[in-house]
Amino acid sequence: MSDKSTPRPEGRMGLKRLVLSLLAGLVGVQSDKNRINDFQSTSIWPFIIGGVVLTIGFVLALILLVRTLAP
Repeated sequence: MSDKSTPRPEGRMGLKRLVLSLLAGLVGVQSDKNRINDFQSTSIWPFIIGGVVLTIGFVLALILLVRTLAP
């Protein structure tokens, strides 16, 4: 059985992998293997920008939910 996924150059992360990593970190269920891969990334900026965007989106979703449900 061979792994059919093509390995990325060390330090490069695709958008899909970045989003999944950010969501797993937001929920707090990141595996140790994925966490190690994330820390091997060459740049921290995609994680910072993505984290800020996800946090703002989460807060806005909570505000919308409260305004919708509150009388």
